[in-house]
Amino acid sequence: MKNVLHTLLLIAVIPLIALALEPTNPQGFCDRFLGEKDVVKCKERTQKEEVDWYAATVCNLQKEDSAFWSCWDSIKGQSFNPASLDHCGEDKDLTDAQRQECIVSARAGREPASSATFQALKITK
Repeated sequence: MKNVLHTLLLIAVIPLIALALEPTNPQGFCDRFLGEKDVVKCKERTQKEEVDWYAATVCNLQKEDSAFWSCWDSIKGQSFNPASLDHCGEDKDLTDAQRQECIVSARAGREPASSATFQALKITK
């Protein structure tokens, strides 16, 4: 009986792990834009501007493109607590303004999560 309860508990924890906020390479956010001009602008900014990947992942949840760029500007050079950002990203019903307030409240005194440049996966055979 004890093993059955232990197994059920482990199965119940799997969805919680799947809900965790995963940092994303900011260049992948450019898919949200439809116009070629907007995509080029996005790629230029994501290549040269240093942002926390966890915070940028939450900014990508903004519904309006103008809110996305406003959020992006507010996270440049800042560091954030990933656990607090997870709270900002898990509630999909937040308005853009509420999500922005949540991101601002998640600022922390640590190094940005993306201090190293993104390295593509290389598969060697």
